[in-house]
Amino acid sequence: MGEESKPIKGYEGLYEITSSGRIISLKNQRTLKRCEDEYGFHIVKLSNNGKKTNHNLFDLWREHFPDLNEGEFKGAKTVKYK
Repeated sequence: MGEESKPIKGYEGLYEITSSGRIISLKNQRTLKRCEDEYGFHIVKLSNNGKKTNHNLFDLWREHFPDLNEGEFKGAKTVKYK
């Protein structure tokens, strides 16, 4: 079974989140880069109508895929996506 993706609430038509925790920009069809906050959590910066907002990647994933096991989330680990 392939990787499932869902539109991010509040950013429909702009970004999708995958079942493994990748964020896809629909405009460019590319995976967004993550960075770490001061506590080591991965965050992504999403933009809507020129307003940029930081989001905790794990929180976004958990909101959109509440039934998945945390072991399926790869966003908070040091995984390099190709």
